Amino acid sequence: MKKLREEATETAEIGEGMEGVSPRFIGDEIAEAIMDSMHRERNFLSPLTTFNHLEENLENHGSIAAELFDTYYRYLELVREEYKERAIEDVRHALAYDLDEIQRQGEKYMDHVMAYIDDDTVEDELTGREQGPDETFLRSVEEKLDVPEDRKDDFRQEVSNWVSRRAREGDTFSPQDNDRLRRALERKLWEDKKHNINFSALVSSGEMDDDERSAWIDALREQGYSRGGAKEVLEFAGAEVAKAEMEE
Repeated sequence: MKKLREEATETAEIGEGMEGVSPRFIGDEIAEAIMDSMHRERNFLSPLTTFNHLEENLENHGSIAAELFDTYYRYLELVREEYKERAIEDVRHALAYDLDEIQRQGEKYMDHVMAYIDDDTVEDELTGREQGPDETFLRSVEEKLDVPEDRKDDFRQEVSNWVSRRAREGDTFSPQDNDRLRRALERKLWEDKKHNINFSALVSSGEMDDDERSAWIDALREQGYSRGGAKEVLEFAGAEVAKAEMEE
């Protein structure tokens, strides 16, 4: 109790909850975003609509000092950027998710990792000849997790230990059960596939086969999106990726 009283005395001047943007303002803008969505006959609350309401009405909130507007606009921009990254990640998962291919690529990765660790060879998939581990392929997977060159041995040993431990417990190898390896393989599969995807068409329903669009929307719904939300995030991420492709 004495320690708590001392901490309370030290922090009394902070005035927790008495500065910054009030929860009431945030609640009001979310309510406005909900009403906006209803007027547009949407059955979901759009994050993009919420961002717009917060940005448009920030300066109308009397309790926020004018000199703080730029700071809060920067915060909102950071949140927008995070939303963009998450949206693209979800769409990437929906478009590139292929259990059989992830399993095949995972088995190939582990074969080459074990050959690398044991200083052994691997049978070439095409020629059937024995060859050394494919360093280019290994790095193409590891770079999707930003594993630097000087840490690749640690990562490979970590994955190898995980596989060995599962084998001792009688479990079969599945990259789906290792979160880091799964994400790396999904991202590699995305990189391999994305050049064959017309992202501009995602923005315009008239440019894409309805069955293909529906399949991607269904894949997003399996991740928790509503149908309307899935359509919006698909179009939003498609536009962002198409823009990035043009800038490359």
